[in-house]
Amino acid sequence: MKEDINYVCKVSSEFTQREIKDFIDVFNEVFHLNYDTDWFKWKYLDDIYGDSYIVLAYKGNKPIGIRSFWRNDIDVYACYQPCDTGVLKEFRGKGIFTKMTLIALDKTKDGFIYNYPNENSRPGNLKLGWEINKYYYMKLVISSNNLKEETKYIDDDYLMWRFVKCPINKYYYYKKDGVYYLLVNRIDNIYYVLGRFNPEYSKHFTKVKYPILFNYTTEKTVMYRLFKNRVTILSFEREGQDISKIDIPIFKGDYF
Repeated sequence: MKEDINYVCKVSSEFTQREIKDFIDVFNEVFHLNYDTDWFKWKYLDDIYGDSYIVLAYKGNKPIGIRSFWRNDIDVYACYQPCDTGVLKEFRGKGIFTKMTLIALDKTKDGFIYNYPNENSRPGNLKLGWEINKYYYMKLVISSNNLKEETKYIDDDYLMWRFVKCPINKYYYYKKDGVYYLLVNRIDNIYYVLGRFNPEYSKHFTKVKYPILFNYTTEKTVMYRLFKNRVTILSFEREGQDISKIDIPIFKGDYF
């Protein structure tokens, strides 16, 4: 018997308080987290680029699935990053992920689509037409002499919204030769470099003096050859689009 699943797709600014709660409830149950409306407001309502598209799946009045196409532009291009996706365990394997994805793709026809999927969602994306855009590999920063050339600059407005005002993560910085680098802590004294930023904003982050740094590179590294760990970036190219002209930086990933 066919499942009676209803789907609602709206831009984020049109979400009701009930729909926001439904979205957060499914997200928290799927990912075993405890995020609240402050997180949703920051990510989806205060987005400096504008509205995201979000799909909710319902079984009767019960929210059972969520699929977000988060507005996260790159340079001058309107872009959406699929993320915050989940289906309650008892409803998986029924095509709900696919249906939500197709609905969101139809609503975002004028935008470029890119994302950093996890192991669970990557096969589903590839099956629906996504392609591998690039890989990022971890590189131990032995000497910081070339770090400036190997990192991208994070614009002030994006830095303020995405990192300074983020209610769920803490960020750090490292200063070398007058250049400020935004960091995320991995464990203990190990940090990942996300990019360079305007030193005027350093007061919003915690300074680290002698960190063990890892940087992201598109070239295979010794670490990858040993541990096979890498970040996969996928993109969905529509007819008439050329996503190769967009250089997707690591700091745009929603999981940092």
